[in-house]
Amino acid sequence: MSILFYKRPDYIARPDGPLDLSACQKYVERTKHCKTTIPPEISFDNIIERRTLPPCSIQDFMDYLVYITHDAENLQFYLWLTDYTRRFGNAPRSEQCLSPIWNFQDAPPTLGTGIKATERTLASMGIREISVQLEEEPLSDDVLETLSLRSSVMASSKLTAASVAEANSQAGLKWQAFTVQPFRSEITRIISHYIAPGSPRELNLSHKDRASTLHALQHTTHPSAFAHLHSLVELTLRNQSHPNFIRWSICNGNQPRVFFLRGFAVMNISLGFLIAVLLTLSTASRWWRIFAAIEWWFGITNLVAAYKGLCVLLHRMHTRNIRPWELDSSETDSVSSKQQKALFLDDEENGLSSPRSPTAMVYSLELKSSNFPPKLYPFGSPNDFENEPWVEKWKGQSLWKRIDAKKVWVQEEGLRIVQNKIVKQAHAWGALITLPLTVVFVALPKGNLY
Repeated sequence: MSILFYKRPDYIARPDGPLDLSACQKYVERTKHCKTTIPPEISFDNIIERRTLPPCSIQDFMDYLVYITHDAENLQFYLWLTDYTRRFGNAPRSEQCLSPIWNFQDAPPTLGTGIKATERTLASMGIREISVQLEEEPLSDDVLETLSLRSSVMASSKLTAASVAEANSQAGLKWQAFTVQPFRSEITRIISHYIAPGSPRELNLSHKDRASTLHALQHTTHPSAFAHLHSLVELTLRNQSHPNFIRWSICNGNQPRVFFLRGFAVMNISLGFLIAVLLTLSTASRWWRIFAAIEWWFGITNLVAAYKGLCVLLHRMHTRNIRPWELDSSETDSVSSKQQKALFLDDEENGLSSPRSPTAMVYSLELKSSNFPPKLYPFGSPNDFENEPWVEKWKGQSLWKRIDAKKVWVQEEGLRIVQNKIVKQAHAWGALITLPLTVVFVALPKGNLY
């Protein structure tokens, strides 16, 4: 009987206003039952650790956050912080000692009461030059090239600081960037991308949380300075974004196809009633009325499945409709290439260096070994997609082309487990409703009207 009442994960609405722990706790309460509706194969941890396949891969998760919910900055920041924590832990002990662990209880009680506190904290962040002594020993060409690029960056540090200051002055902020602490330049960029008001990928933070984080980063680059933001972002991703993503991924048909299937299912059910009524009113044998059951079962099955976003035919072929942003793989590659060129730098209107600058080249060298897919890179332009090629192409497609969109294979076995349950549920409800309807119409006496 459990198959009859199986439910996919509930939709978890996002409350108005900035992220806070009270809202995150509500997410936790509402998603308790999702642990039984989401198979462990497609859990949040498996997706983040890249142990899942399309359409439940981490890239699909990012696409969902970019194109559907428009809060991809949470995942981008979370992945960066996870990677940053690992890299900080692997840094030499002598560098780690320069950035002590931060205790948020050390923050002054007046901090974070408003935007003024944020401005005071940003304005107090200073810039210092870094001097590194190197031993005199033969260096490889790759190392010499890297050192040359780093020298170019140091020579242009004033220009970089000026461009960053200009970007933040547009948001009413005045600050400077570097200290002797490890990863300070990277922290500066994270602030300008995710924390400063008006930043390209600004996190939805309260003034208090923003100011307390900036105050912590003023004193240290230790990952513990992000502890509060980490809790907010992870709870949101794990208990709100992830269940909604799985709920959305279960749908193997696009919206036009699903609406078409619902209408087609209603038509089948109506046709079944028409056949049953006409045969009941005629002089034909009552056993002919059983043929109405075929239309009823087919219509009810498709209606129940389509209500949950599933096309039974696509499921039998283990396929799904491609998403609008997957229309043309060549265009998708082109977009990814453009994003790759802006991996760690925003465009000029965001006040950061151009992709050809020495700073961009150094960041590329430092993080080239990263496993981030293009859309998951922590630094880049805002998560806008209005100018991507697929938008106009999708708008220009006819309704029938959207209904009969290209199909791709559903690779993730864990997702197919959920889809199988829903299809079996649809079959069961179809049979459960069709059987009594058939019995009733077969039992009715002949009308003998024609």
